[in-house]
Amino acid sequence: MTPWQLWLVTLALLLVAAGLLWKSAQHQSERALGGDTLTAHRKRLPRDSLQEVVLDYLLAAGIHLGGRGLLLLGGLLLVMILGTLLMFGNRLGALLVLGGLVAINVGLGLRAQHLRQKIRDQLPNFMEQVVREIGVGATLEIAFRRNVERVPLPLRDALSRIAIRRELGMELHEGLRREAQLLKIHEFDLLAAAVEVNQVHGGSLKEILGSFVELLRQQERGRRELKALTGETRVTAVVLAGMPLALAGFMVINNPEFLAPMLESPSGKLALWVALGLELGGCFALWRMLRSV
Repeated sequence: MTPWQLWLVTLALLLVAAGLLWKSAQHQSERALGGDTLTAHRKRLPRDSLQEVVLDYLLAAGIHLGGRGLLLLGGLLLVMILGTLLMFGNRLGALLVLGGLVAINVGLGLRAQHLRQKIRDQLPNFMEQVVREIGVGATLEIAFRRNVERVPLPLRDALSRIAIRRELGMELHEGLRREAQLLKIHEFDLLAAAVEVNQVHGGSLKEILGSFVELLRQQERGRRELKALTGETRVTAVVLAGMPLALAGFMVINNPEFLAPMLESPSGKLALWVALGLELGGCFALWRMLRSV
C-alpha cells in the first residue's frame, strides 16, 4: 500500500467517524426536542449509538470525555496509526498497530477492573452511613444525597451520576441499574432490587439495607480468603508464563550466534512464530484458569 492510499483510507475513516458522531448528536437532539423528555430519560438504554458505546467504555475505565473530546481522540488515534504504517511499512506497521490497540484495550480493561474493585471496597462504608441516617428518621433519597459528597473517588463519581439521573426523572432503582450496567458491578443491581422491593411491597428499609451491608462484608471476606488460598497458584502461573521469555532473553544476550540460523532460515522463523503463538495461548489459558477459580 502506497502512502497516498494510506492517506485516502485514513481520510475515509475520519469522514465515517465524523458522520457517525454527527448522526448520533442529531438523533439525541431530535429525541430531546420531540415530546416526552422525561419518559425518554427513563427508558434510555445504556447504549443507544456508537458514540455512547465508546463513551460508556471509556467512562467505565474512569475516562470522562464528551463528543468533541471523543472526536479529537479518534482523529489523533488515526493519525498515529497512519504515521506508524508510513514509518514501519505494511507488515511491521500493521503488527505494531494491532499490538498497540490490544495493549490499549487491555490497559483500559485493567483500569476498569481496578476501579470496580475500589468501588466495591468503598460501598459498604457508604451504605452503613445511609443506614444510620435512615435509622434517625431520614428518607432513603435524603440520606443518599447527603452522603454522596462524603465518599472518596471513584465511588463518588458513580453516585453522582445516579443522583443526576434521579434529578432527570429516573427512579432511584433505575439509576442504580443503569450504573450497574455501565460499570458491570452487580452490587448496584442487588441494591436496586432491594430498593424496588421496598417501594413496591413495603417493609423495613433499614433491615433490608442492613442485610445488604452484611452481604457486602461477607463477600469482601470471601474474596480475601480466596485470594489468600490461590496465592500459590497465581505465583505458579506467573513463573510458567515468564520462564520461556526469560530463557529466550538469556540466550539472545549471552549467545546470539546460537539463534542466528533460526532467524535467517524460513523454517526457523516459522518455528519462532509457532512458539510465540503457543506462549500467548498458554498465557491466555492460565489467565482463564485463574479467572475461573
